[in-house]
Amino acid sequence: MKIAFFNWRDIKNPLAGGAEIYNHRILKELVKRGHKVTIFTSTFPGCINHEFIDGIEHTRYANRFFIYPKSYFCYKKHIQGKYDIIIEGINGVPFFTKLFAQEKVIPLIYQLTRKNWYSGLPFPFAFFGFHLEDSMLRVYKKEPTLTISNSTRADLEKLGFEHVTIIYAAADAIPPKKIIKEKNPTIIYLGRLTKSKQVDHVLHAFKLIAEHKKNTQLWIVGDGSEKQNLIKLAKKLSISTKTTFFGKVTQKKKTELLSKAHIMLFPAVHEGWGLTVLEANMCGTPVIGYNVHGLRDSIEDGVNGHLVENGDIATLTNSTLNLLQNTKNLNQLSIAAIKLSKKFTWSKTSKNFLSFLKGVIE
Repeated sequence: MKIAFFNWRDIKNPLAGGAEIYNHRILKELVKRGHKVTIFTSTFPGCINHEFIDGIEHTRYANRFFIYPKSYFCYKKHIQGKYDIIIEGINGVPFFTKLFAQEKVIPLIYQLTRKNWYSGLPFPFAFFGFHLEDSMLRVYKKEPTLTISNSTRADLEKLGFEHVTIIYAAADAIPPKKIIKEKNPTIIYLGRLTKSKQVDHVLHAFKLIAEHKKNTQLWIVGDGSEKQNLIKLAKKLSISTKTTFFGKVTQKKKTELLSKAHIMLFPAVHEGWGLTVLEANMCGTPVIGYNVHGLRDSIEDGVNGHLVENGDIATLTNSTLNLLQNTKNLNQLSIAAIKLSKKFTWSKTSKNFLSFLKGVIE
């Protein structure tokens, strides 16, 4: 099978997130199974316009501002008559290949952006994105559609989508042979440092946690536009000496830190799935997150972590303190988290993905 895949970013893009990991891991498995896969995506500073990564062909045909307007010209030049199927990775804005492509088009919708428009874009772009997103997506409502969570499927069905299939993500981390936690209570946040992740809530919660447990430490792992603001906030809250900003780390270092931490806090405003939840669970670290789309899919309250109401920093703080003070409960969550994470593998995910594509073509 020859697969053309449109997505706004690829795995090497400095702004790549969970969606790009999801795409890359699945497509990598499809290449191993003998299929031809090409990602058509945006350029970024210092990139190569054409290269192969793990057997996946990458064609970077326009910058992030013109990737959508130029999708038609990309199709005519590179895709028409050369591929069996087109997949659109949709992050708020579609490529609209359905309107001009001869091939079958499959929308892969990770999440509905909704209020995240206001977290990532200035007015008026956020305003128009927020109010036009539903209308843009409805263009695809008759098509066989892929998504990654029950929350997003429910959102799409409310928009009139008739054929939505969930294909879950898996953890990118390699499970450690032995898990040894830090001697001192350790809280970790792993993810991009952007407004939509609400990492400032982690810092505010940690200030209160540290007042009750003096030897507690906080690790912030990841990079993003809010990093300097968060460093300033840590100083303002007088928690700098107990807070370490690691920046972006290797997969090996990520696994090491997750294995040593006791609890991960993840107060995002909205997620497609919450891939880092699975990574933390694989390392025996339960997650306390907000009860929002995506996180309520990856966190089973009382099993692999806890859910609290969005924006409720007081409950986020108390839930964390209760776990740190109840070692037995924390250990039970840790064991259950590892067990739950083993249900998700990229091999199983890619197999289901391929079966779906074959069903659509046949």
